[in-house]
Amino acid sequence: MSGKFHEQGSVLRGDAEGSCDHFEIEILIESDEPVKTIEELITLARQMCFTEKALTGNVSFNVNRKLNGEKL
Repeated sequence: MSGKFHEQGSVLRGDAEGSCDHFEIEILIESDEPVKTIEELITLARQMCFTEKALTGNVSFNVNRKLNGEKL
C-alpha cells in the first residue's frame, strides 16, 4: 500500500493542515490457479477488508483527548 500526502500552512501561524490525496494498493499473487479463481479471491478479500472500507466509506470516529489521565 502506498499513499500520497501533502501539507499546507504553518504550524507557527496555527493554520497547518495535512491531507491525504490518494492511496494505492498493489496485489501481487503467484499461483497456478485459474485466473477466474484468483479474481474471485481478490473480490472476496476486498469485500472483507476493514481497512479499505474505512478509507473509502463514511466511518464515524471520535477523538478522546487526555492529559495526565484527565479529559481535555
